[in-house]
Amino acid sequence: MSAHVPDESGAVVRAQGCTKIYGDGHAEVTAVSEVDLSIGRGELVALVGPSGSGKSTLLSMLGALLTPTTGRVFVEAVDVGVLNERERTALRARRIGFVFQASGLVPFLTAQENVAAVGSFAGMPRGDIDRRTRQLLGQLGLAERTDHLPEALSGGERQRVSIARALLADPPVLLADEPTAHLDHERGEQVIRLLADAVHDGTRAGLVVTHDPAVAAHADRVVHITDGRLDPTG
Repeated sequence: MSAHVPDESGAVVRAQGCTKIYGDGHAEVTAVSEVDLSIGRGELVALVGPSGSGKSTLLSMLGALLTPTTGRVFVEAVDVGVLNERERTALRARRIGFVFQASGLVPFLTAQENVAAVGSFAGMPRGDIDRRTRQLLGQLGLAERTDHLPEALSGGERQRVSIARALLADPPVLLADEPTAHLDHERGEQVIRLLADAVHDGTRAGLVVTHDPAVAAHADRVVHITDGRLDPTG
């Protein structure tokens, strides 16, 4: 079966009838149930719902970190489900940028080294990695902090480094899971504006998981999820 499936919808990332079930028998839990979701280029979608509603599970399936129990996920018309693990790893490295609650920076690498490391996984030429790293850190206001270790950076600065890392390979999909959860309002506002700008330049599709109305306010579309199901009324 070919991994490439024609998609006339124009979606950059798409879930089609996705269900994720953990366990079996009496211990079976349905985390996500029969979800259909498409996100186009230049569109930032906020996925909103209470804790345990399936937000992070759905994001992980769209990011090829989890495989749906049933249903299909497409990234730029590539059917993720027919890829082997090596191919999925390559797809994540080259086509998907992730930003999580915790920045996840390597503590013994500088800001510049943390960002540049992603380029090696994505197979980028060394010169391109260095140029793009300097460019992104400069654009994110971190030009004077490139040689600092994570412990010397504020929470907002660490999240900005994680955004630079997510954008290094210029991925068509940007996924953020509660990226402002550990930040105060001012720094959180700064981070979500940066993420929105990265999507609204028209080069990628974005999904941000949040429970914060201030974050959702920056999205082009808000999708609500409850008990693993999307609310068709929005």
